[in-house]
Amino acid sequence: MDTHVATNTDAVMQARIELAAACRWASRLGFQSGVCNHFSVAVPGRPDLMLINPEGYFWAEVTASSLVLADHQGNILSDNGNTVELTAFCIHAPIHAALPQATAVLHTHMHHATAICMREGGEIAPAYLSAMSFYHRIAYDRAFDGAALTPAEGARLAGVIGKATVLMMQNHGPIVVGSTLGEALLRLIYLEDTCKMQLLAEAGGAKLVPINPALIGRSEPQRFTNYGRTLMTAVVRTLTREEPDFLG
Repeated sequence: MDTHVATNTDAVMQARIELAAACRWASRLGFQSGVCNHFSVAVPGRPDLMLINPEGYFWAEVTASSLVLADHQGNILSDNGNTVELTAFCIHAPIHAALPQATAVLHTHMHHATAICMREGGEIAPAYLSAMSFYHRIAYDRAFDGAALTPAEGARLAGVIGKATVLMMQNHGPIVVGSTLGEALLRLIYLEDTCKMQLLAEAGGAKLVPINPALIGRSEPQRFTNYGRTLMTAVVRTLTREEPDFLG
């Protein structure tokens, strides 16, 4: 496979910078769980390939050059010596391959969203302004069967996601997808914030006040694309000033 086009363009270098920045920012926000969980993005101009964070690295130490370039069959095409954890391939590659809206795929075990996933019949209540653009775009997987160890599991998860942009996996944690990395990162941040607010509001036994469904129906999902672009610019700008080694 000719990967020259995939690895030597300004667009691909920008994708590397943004993915490394997203990993670092998620680490700052406390979304990291050991050296597990994965962020991936389709390679510009080569949707059959993906960039993904390397196995054994904290998100806080990921750099643009340490990312792994791989195809959807699990073949590593980068030459930096880094590898990818098995479940990363088994979840991310099939989702990228199956879903046109999944340019970026972000999977974490961040605390508040995962706590909702652990509840019996756990769902995100439509009660918080910042989540109005994705309340009708949340899918729930109630068929937990352990860690994802085959691509068939990733294909199943892609089927559960369908046209949604958030997947809440029972006993496991969330996945968000986006047409851009900034969009997906913003959605991930809002998702964790939404789940945190819900758990805090419910902690004293109070009943949540639901948002009028008609208002939710008028919400504009495009805001994630627009604000996601602004967010990513701000994240890269901040990290370039405070942690410039991520660019290397």
